[in-house]
Amino acid sequence: MSWVERSMIVAVLPALASAAHADRQVIAPGTGLQSAVEVDSGANGICQTKARGDDLQATPVGRGTPFQDEIRCGPDRIANTAAAGDDRQLIAVGSACGGARAIVVDTGPDGIANSTAAGDDVWDIPVGNAAPNTPCVLTGANGLADTPDPAGGDDVRILLAGHAELNTPVIRCGPNHVAETTANNVHPGGDDVQRVGVGASCPGTATVVVDSGANGIAETRAQGAELVLRLANSRPLTIPIRRRGTASRTVKLAVFNEEFAGPASRAYVLSVSDGSCPDGTVTQVDADARTPGLQTTATVPAGKHVKGSFVVTLALERVTSVSRKIPFRCTVNVEADAVDTAPAPDDAANPDNNSASVEIDAVDLNDL
Repeated sequence: MSWVERSMIVAVLPALASAAHADRQVIAPGTGLQSAVEVDSGANGICQTKARGDDLQATPVGRGTPFQDEIRCGPDRIANTAAAGDDRQLIAVGSACGGARAIVVDTGPDGIANSTAAGDDVWDIPVGNAAPNTPCVLTGANGLADTPDPAGGDDVRILLAGHAELNTPVIRCGPNHVAETTANNVHPGGDDVQRVGVGASCPGTATVVVDSGANGIAETRAQGAELVLRLANSRPLTIPIRRRGTASRTVKLAVFNEEFAGPASRAYVLSVSDGSCPDGTVTQVDADARTPGLQTTATVPAGKHVKGSFVVTLALERVTSVSRKIPFRCTVNVEADAVDTAPAPDDAANPDNNSASVEIDAVDLNDL
């Protein structure tokens, strides 16, 4: 197994930087909005509907949303009510309140009001009830309402069974503030809505470019540069320094072009900085090992990868340690930044481009 193949396995390791879209995916294609409110707790505030399918139980059946404001201070600004049941006493009885509406008691872990207001204290939630119309059941991983009718008790259905929340954001604009995604590029017959035209400027990074339309299902995948940088070895790099006074190691990496519906290739620049290491630690940056010589830029074909490397060197006079058992530790930073060519915008300056850190442990063998 080659080091590139091995590196593909270690996706959970910190060395794997997240892919760098220009536009940002909010909902995965083929799904609806996860965690949309499907059923709320109704007027009495107590959830009486059990989640089904992959739906999420936001509030346990028989309970309300916990720690809600239950009883407030009255005009005399003195706390008069003692908490009962599992309600929480927020202001001690007889103590002064910070204001006439300060919270004296909340509903505690079960979310149900157990305390009776005393004196001129004012209740927000009557005894036996919970805060009304709070989330009871949420949509799960598929974004669809899987819990069938009827909803329990006085719970209120917000989202029809089998449906997803409509017109929710699927794609948002990226840091380059240019919309690059065409709606329904995964399912051409879909009903996703193009909110900002391709190539148009976005007012901000979070501007909605595409929403999920009337069916609520995402049928669009974000477009734009999507380079994935992987280090050949994600573990700390140990560099022993002997009497010669300097030591070097080569760091190998691969840059994968995983862009969806993009051009045939993507140009990138390999940027490596000294980070917390001494100045001049990084040298010989090479973005494409297959091309003779050193180059900081290279082209990655769609669906393919290129190998790159750089050299780290530490000199004895730049490393301070007191024992071989205590290494001098520092970190260099590496990025694979897309360099778009005309007519596409240049998003190489995006702060969210691929990056990884290489931790270096320099061991001075001259120490005791």
